[in-house]
Amino acid sequence: MSQDIPRKRGKNTHFWRACRYLGPYRRLVITSIVSAFFVGFILTGGLSAMLPMIKVLIEGQTIQGWIDQRLFEKRVGVTIADREDRPPVVVRIDKNSAAEQAGVKVGARVVGELPRVTADEFRFRGDASDPIRVRPKPLPFYLRWIHTAAWMLPVRPVAAIGAVFAIMACLALLGNVIRFFQEYFSDKAAISAVMDIRRHLYDHVLHMPMSFFGMSGTSDVTSRLVQDSVVLQEGFKITLGQSVQEPIKAAFAFLLSLFISWKLTLFMVIFAPIMAVVIRKFGKKMRRASRAALQRSSSMLGQIEGTLGGIRVVKGASAERFERRRYAQIMQGLRFEQLKMARYEALATPAMEMTALILVGLVLMYAAYLVFETKPPLPTSSLIMVMTCLMFIGESLRKFSKLTGVLARSNSAAARIFEILDVPVERARNVRAISAVPSNGNGAVVGQRINLPPLAREIRFEDVSFAYSTSPTLALDDVSLRVKKGTSIAIVGRNGSGKTTLLALLPRFYSPQAGRIFIDDIDIRRATLRSLRGQIGIVTQEAVIFPGTIAQNIAYGLPLASREEIEAAAKRAFAHDFILEKPQGYDTILGEMGGQLSGGQRQRINIARAILRKTPILILDEATSQVDAESEHLIQQAIESIMHERTTFVIAHRFSTILSADTIVVMDRGKIVAQGEHEELLETCETYKHLYERQLVLT
Repeated sequence: MSQDIPRKRGKNTHFWRACRYLGPYRRLVITSIVSAFFVGFILTGGLSAMLPMIKVLIEGQTIQGWIDQRLFEKRVGVTIADREDRPPVVVRIDKNSAAEQAGVKVGARVVGELPRVTADEFRFRGDASDPIRVRPKPLPFYLRWIHTAAWMLPVRPVAAIGAVFAIMACLALLGNVIRFFQEYFSDKAAISAVMDIRRHLYDHVLHMPMSFFGMSGTSDVTSRLVQDSVVLQEGFKITLGQSVQEPIKAAFAFLLSLFISWKLTLFMVIFAPIMAVVIRKFGKKMRRASRAALQRSSSMLGQIEGTLGGIRVVKGASAERFERRRYAQIMQGLRFEQLKMARYEALATPAMEMTALILVGLVLMYAAYLVFETKPPLPTSSLIMVMTCLMFIGESLRKFSKLTGVLARSNSAAARIFEILDVPVERARNVRAISAVPSNGNGAVVGQRINLPPLAREIRFEDVSFAYSTSPTLALDDVSLRVKKGTSIAIVGRNGSGKTTLLALLPRFYSPQAGRIFIDDIDIRRATLRSLRGQIGIVTQEAVIFPGTIAQNIAYGLPLASREEIEAAAKRAFAHDFILEKPQGYDTILGEMGGQLSGGQRQRINIARAILRKTPILILDEATSQVDAESEHLIQQAIESIMHERTTFVIAHRFSTILSADTIVVMDRGKIVAQGEHEELLETCETYKHLYERQLVLT
């Protein structure tokens, strides 16, 4: 199935398509993203608090002195030398600043000690004897707050460092609290979105045509519902968590380093494309390996399901060794693909770290040039801060690089899920159904689905032909049959003659390639599936039991049925007595496939289910083929009691059931070769005579 659907390579298109399921939870997503911004902002505040500590520890300045110097430079538009020379010397003048407009030149000295930053006028002395007066703009309110906060800190170095550390600890605590909510909200959105995907996928699978289940095994669908959804959920979590948080942290650290030294920061940006190429390279390889691993895992699940489902056959044939070898081969293929994926994951981090190491070396060389060769030189404290920011950026990129593998796996999982979701269902969910009873004998208005009225006269097959997509030959070839209401029809023939296929067309499990099927002159293709199948009860060869109580199984499809109606149906199906023998009677919980019931008991529950629904049409497909003699006798009585109350189609090999029918239809190689009563067919139909004689020999 996966080969039939084209997919783009090198892009996570399927994953981003799956992200649309996050739409209903956009409030959680937005809250998570906003929280991530706050986390990044707080982290930047913590990093910024390190700069005063470095000034105190390395350069011997007080925090208050350093803050005042920076605010003075900001107001005036100059840079003064970070050295012990007094008075301070101007080493750079900003364009269009108050200092430049007043005529201050490089080399001018501040008159006296550094004045208070809140002063209205500053004086500089150049080569001329008269000082130059500079009147800057007022200090903005936020800078006044910074100045006030700085002077609230202790002046003594040890106490100042302790105070700054306490501020950093408080910021870290606040950041961790916000980070908790950010991760929780992102996880909640991811889990909720995947639950919606699972519900949508499950609902879609329930409405898939029967042809889909013939081509794709249930284990593959189960794998996509369970395993692929888990992989996609992990992708959502990482995307809403680290993929949002880490870039934001890196962006805030980048802005801080840009503020400290834009030259050194922009030099680092030059190497960003190199990192992007490395990430993209590993992403492609991870996507391919991940898809192959998921397909192998689906095969493994199919092997487990098939073996455990047929464990009696396996043990009876002493085939444990064969199944073990087959399982080992599948596991070997899965191991190969998972190891390939693990190699790429293991190689991605060292490759990123090695690339980062080379880039850091180049950045350090340029930093050394800025420190020792430029005028004014880059301060040591600024270099340390930029490298610290670089370290945070590198760590964020390292974590972000792991997202490549997660996205690759999630994209493969999403692709497998959408392969099913993109397959058309049996009916369009938005088709408007109308109630209509045809009065002109030719159905309802063209182009509209109708609610099929109850069967009133007959069922008619007209020149019906059908072939399965997996077979080149016709399963049905130009079949025509007319069945009056209230009659019972037994369909007999060799295996593969088309009996089951013919009756599978009536509830539209499949659609014929040619011909039409009518119920009271209404083409069943015009009817809504709900109204059509609501008139048909089916008892299959394999008795199907669902998880739940016995009463719930009998009332399956009719959950509002009363206990009295359920018991009445069970009595008619000769199931009431054995049900009462169970520990909780009708409330006995049945496990997977009703393992605690015999085959005959399961089949009688299925017949009770069909009786309870009271459908005008009943299909009995080999209902007694897999039961013992006693159960067959009881089931035969149950069938005979209802087959003349409804329009009944019976497929059976055992003539004890066939002889009770009003008409017997004989099929061979997809054609109806004869129809009539038993005695008539024995004389006129060699195929029927051969089938009857073989049944007598077997009994």
